[in-house]
Amino acid sequence: MLSPQALVRGLVRRALPSFNADSADADVALRLAAYGEQYTQPLVRKTHALADEGSFWVTNNAQTGIVPTYGTSFSATAPFITIYNGNAVARAYLDYAALVAIAAGASTTTAGYTAFAAVVDTTNRYSSGGSDLTANIINPNGAAAGGNGSGLTIKCGAITATAAVNARTIVGVRNLRPSVSATVINVVGDMNLLTFGAVEGATGSITIANANIMPQAMPPIIIGPGQTALLYIWFPVMTAPSAATYAPELGLWVR
Repeated sequence: MLSPQALVRGLVRRALPSFNADSADADVALRLAAYGEQYTQPLVRKTHALADEGSFWVTNNAQTGIVPTYGTSFSATAPFITIYNGNAVARAYLDYAALVAIAAGASTTTAGYTAFAAVVDTTNRYSSGGSDLTANIINPNGAAAGGNGSGLTIKCGAITATAAVNARTIVGVRNLRPSVSATVINVVGDMNLLTFGAVEGATGSITIANANIMPQAMPPIIIGPGQTALLYIWFPVMTAPSAATYAPELGLWVR
């Protein structure tokens, strides 16, 4: 039997090697990084290759908004979205979350902002509540088999979670949207687009009285087997917030 070293070999070249012209006859050594990984030049920058192999998944609640818990401070047991990876080996990689405001929120006398946090834990943290988006998990590749083969369970809404076990706080607090006024939280038609692992910057309108598309670059989030990602929304500083609802859409790949 061949040893692993005999199957693929190359040269460690962190610096750019010499240029090689196109040729049907000349051989060149594989270029390797310091830990043995190959340098590659991807032909497609987007996620189409993941969808093509059947490992990219999306879920949404169609055009229906879902109500979060109306807290004014962070609560570890009150996430807005939980993503549980029930696979034995495969990991889940959170790509994006789009939250469209279907109903505008209100408060009484104090302006604030809509806050967001993200946590990963080593167990199934979902306990009860919320809407089940699991049945809506689909592969966007029309040539792939139908049904949910992702191994994920996704809940969204006023969820009650169990206590933290080995929680890692990936995002402590982000300002998703400044309040419109002391009594208005957001605007119907707002869209918060959270891109996880993004390398691009984020821009958005500063005209907060109008409906906005507000993208934000977030750190990468990887959900190991048997683990849960928890995404939180709350409304700091406000007095008696209520009524804001969001239509969620999420994209993930599982490999």
